[in-house]
Amino acid sequence: MVQVTVGRWGNNLAVRLPGEIVEAIRLRDGERVDIEAHGGEAVIRRAQPRLALEDLFRGKSPEEWRADYAGAYDWGPDIGREAIPE
Repeated sequence: MVQVTVGRWGNNLAVRLPGEIVEAIRLRDGERVDIEAHGGEAVIRRAQPRLALEDLFRGKSPEEWRADYAGAYDWGPDIGREAIPE
């Protein structure tokens, strides 16, 4: 167990993480973490990446995505006004 001192950083309190802790959890400079309070204790977890929709679909054109997933689900035969001529 490592003990650290809480210090002031502007209007907030801050904790500096010692190198051995950073290495043990493989934390990198600039990486985001989530901090939660549970029963009077603080829990720090690596934040899940937040991806934009553009990031999820990067690398292929819309036509390539459509071709890849053209037959992904069978909706059944067209009925009524939703029928689309091919």
